[in-house]
Amino acid sequence: MPLRFAAALLLLGLSATAADEEAPIEVRGPTVVAFFPPTTDKQLESDPGTNEALADFQLYASQVAGPFAKSGIDFHVVVARSFQLRVGKKLIRFRPRRVSIGYYFIAPGKKPRIQEGVDTSIDLAGIARDYFGIAVPLPAR
Repeated sequence: MPLRFAAALLLLGLSATAADEEAPIEVRGPTVVAFFPPTTDKQLESDPGTNEALADFQLYASQVAGPFAKSGIDFHVVVARSFQLRVGKKLIRFRPRRVSIGYYFIAPGKKPRIQEGVDTSIDLAGIARDYFGIAVPLPAR
């Protein structure tokens, strides 16, 4: 992960993990995994679209992290081409197929919902409400 991008995540109060090096994410209740692939500074400099998408991703992730936590939704940011989750005794490996940036919504006993691309904090709160049945109040902007 580029140092500049990792520093920006930390400034926003988010922690990003390289999932290939980490233990599986334990799913014990409503969980959202925001994911994007590793990128280099060179890639970000040469592709303004990727740079802007990741900046938007960071912004919206930072806006929902607190409200999700207050609503009882675990929220993880993962920098990897794939990641693992453990739901009870079942181990799941997720590899995005078409779009490498997005959100993985899951709860025990529910089929996962994969949301591809970058969504606004309002969109993410709405998806959480629809999928989990939990209202996520966002601060007024």
